[in-house]
Amino acid sequence: MDFQGPQHFYTQLGRKLTDDLYAALAADPKISLVDRKQFTDFVSREALLIPEANQPDPANWIASQLSANSFVTGEFEETDSDIILHVHIYEHPKPQSIQSLKATFSRTNELASLGLHSFTATGDDLRNGQPKRSSLPFPGRGFSIPECQYCPQPEFSREGGQRKANATIDLIADVDENGRIANAVVTRGFFYGLNEKAVDGVKQWRMKPATGPDGEPAEVQQVIEITFRTYQKP
Repeated sequence: MDFQGPQHFYTQLGRKLTDDLYAALAADPKISLVDRKQFTDFVSREALLIPEANQPDPANWIASQLSANSFVTGEFEETDSDIILHVHIYEHPKPQSIQSLKATFSRTNELASLGLHSFTATGDDLRNGQPKRSSLPFPGRGFSIPECQYCPQPEFSREGGQRKANATIDLIADVDENGRIANAVVTRGFFYGLNEKAVDGVKQWRMKPATGPDGEPAEVQQVIEITFRTYQKP
C-alpha cells in the first residue's frame, strides 16, 4: 500500500518510498509480487482514500481484490536530518501481523523536496489532478439542476453491511434529457464493494431533467453524494 507521512499526509515522498521498496522486493527471486501497477490502477479506478487504505482492514480487502496472500503498509516520519520508515507486513486473509520493520536513512534535499509535493486523499496530484468527467455542462449558466423524482438509497454491499461501514461516496453522473443516469464515475470512493453499490443504485434513479438556455430538456453532468450509514438501536 502507498506509504503515508505525518498526519496521514500523502506525498511524492511516500510514493517514492513505496516504489523503492517494491523494486527491492522484486529483485528477490524468492518473492512473488502482484504487479504494483495493478494496485495503483485499482486504487485510482475506485478513487480509494489512500490514508484509510493504509489501515489493516481496508488494506486486507484490497489484497483480496488483487488475489494477494499478504500485504505491506507503512508510514514515515521526518527529522531535520533523517527519514524514519516503519513497515508492517500482514498475512491475508486474517489480517495477521507477520513482522514490523524500521529503517532510518539520511534526509537529502531531493527527498525533502518530494515531501513538499502533496496529493489528495484519493492520490490525485494537487497541482494537476482533475476529477474524471464528461464534456457535458454542469448546472449553471443557463442550465438548471436535475431534480430527484425517484431516488431510493442504494443498498449496502454484503461486506459493507457486515462491517457496519459508514462512508460517503462522491460521484459525477451524466443525466440525460429523459432524467436517466446513463453514466456515473466515482471521484471519492470507499472499500468493501460500496462503490459498485452506489453506482448501481443511482442508475436506478429517475430525475426531472435539467433544462437548457432554450428551456428544453438538456443533458448535464451532476455531482452526487451517496452516504452509507449504519444506525444502532438506542
